[in-house]
Amino acid sequence: MKKLFASILLSALLLGVFGIFAYASEPVQVTFWHCIVDKVSKSAIEEAVAKFNSTHKDIHVKVVLVPGHETEVTKLMTAVAAGTGPDVYYLDRFTVAQRAHFGVLEPLQDYLEELGVDIPALKAKFFDFTIKEATYKGKLYALPWDTDARVLYYNKTLFKKAGLDPNKPPTTIKELDEYAAKLTMIKGNRVLQIGFVPWRGQGWHYTWGWAFGGKFYDPATKKLVFADDPKILAALKWEVGYAKKYGIKNIDAFFSSYRGGSVPVDPFMISKEAMRVDGNWLISQLDAFAPKGFEYGIAPIPYPEGGEKNSTWAGGWSLVIPKGAKHPKEAAKFLVWMVTHGEEIYAEKTSHFAALKAATEALAKKDPRQKLFYDLFSGPNAHCRPVIPVGALLWDKLTEAWNDAIYGKKTPEQALRDAQNEVQQALDKAFKEEASK
Repeated sequence: MKKLFASILLSALLLGVFGIFAYASEPVQVTFWHCIVDKVSKSAIEEAVAKFNSTHKDIHVKVVLVPGHETEVTKLMTAVAAGTGPDVYYLDRFTVAQRAHFGVLEPLQDYLEELGVDIPALKAKFFDFTIKEATYKGKLYALPWDTDARVLYYNKTLFKKAGLDPNKPPTTIKELDEYAAKLTMIKGNRVLQIGFVPWRGQGWHYTWGWAFGGKFYDPATKKLVFADDPKILAALKWEVGYAKKYGIKNIDAFFSSYRGGSVPVDPFMISKEAMRVDGNWLISQLDAFAPKGFEYGIAPIPYPEGGEKNSTWAGGWSLVIPKGAKHPKEAAKFLVWMVTHGEEIYAEKTSHFAALKAATEALAKKDPRQKLFYDLFSGPNAHCRPVIPVGALLWDKLTEAWNDAIYGKKTPEQALRDAQNEVQQALDKAFKEEASK
């Protein structure tokens, strides 16, 4: 009996020991949410994560696609509240300050120090503005991922058909309007081909506000100023002019006809949209999906008299650790690898600039099509969005103001004023809360 008991005890101990070893060898499961749906970028993210998993046996990252947009955070907050949130989240960098202010994110400093990361050396690898966007109240809450620049894309074949020189894109707003009229075909109320629509692609409020020479925020006074800036108002009125000239319902019907079906079609790629402001990532989309022989050119964004020549702006996403993450240390390890190694894969595959300086410089040298983007990105008239604790709200309310004016719901003056009043009130409150902490 004693021998049997000893044998059972030994077996149990051995099973326990081997069970511990088996358990210890299992990689930590890190969940990574992102919202990028375009095939090229999605594939590049998956390739980078697969590379991480193959070289890190102690961590396995599971990628989950959670569709959203620049300021979408509801799904994340709901999941965090329920204890089912991710360990890593893909967050538009200009919203980091607002999310940090409202306690949605974990500060990264302690986790990076625990991993032995030289934080000043890591920060120095990135463009300064991307680190500024990733920082709130002196603490790093995100690691920068990508960045970009914006230009005017134009279809050279359509230029030739309209009698325009394919090597002379419009440089001024006056020329842009003239070219747009020549490149637009309308039958009755039906748009058959569109020359240009200001708010398409990356034709955001910031894009045209800066191109017109306007200002949105004064950091010295901590006040929003766009509703009082005649150049911002001029930009919005100019866009409203397009909605009136071509008919906003006709424009919407034209673009809606290409969004239906199982595979949406880009009218620019099939030569139905002649010009569009967009980012450098469109290069990879055109390489992958445009018809053979598609001819396009790129040029700086046109500007009006008294506006800003060679105007552009840079955005980009980041990687963060949300509150409630189950494996924050392992998540931090993944973040560091992704923004220093995975980002190189992403930049090469997607034509996005990397927030990592060396990767972007290498991309600009390798692909001559990126030279204009890089020159504008490095130029004196390259902007980034205000780093304020209500940055996401500002974006949403500017978008709402633009839409209200373009669709005739409000005058441009009233739309801008209403947006400025609402966001300034929230900004004042946020600054007051900061001061009391």
